[in-house]
Amino acid sequence: MEIKSNYKHIQARQLGFDRNAYTSADEGDFSGMLVMKVYGDFCLRCYFETDDGRKLKITAWQDRRTKRYGPRASLVDFKAILLGTKWENTVGLSQTGKVTWRMAKEIGGVISE
Repeated sequence: MEIKSNYKHIQARQLGFDRNAYTSADEGDFSGMLVMKVYGDFCLRCYFETDDGRKLKITAWQDRRTKRYGPRASLVDFKAILLGTKWENTVGLSQTGKVTWRMAKEIGGVISE
């Protein structure tokens, strides 16, 4: 699998990626490897395999002003991030009670294939 691209749903499926194996991240912190990025409507869904074996997904909404896809309290643009990098993530709740990606910090490099 190519490790630097962002994919559309059909492309990810053609590569054999099973997005249904991933559950939405709950409020809290986790660290894990970024294994796939899939475009949605004005968002980029990021899929992680965590250190404790879970498969989690988080939605990075596009900032209308900067066109950046990433957590609210971070300047990271996940559109430009390589697959295979390891991240420490913080997930919180918005004022309306919806899950929101608050922070991401890179903690490791790219895996080799």
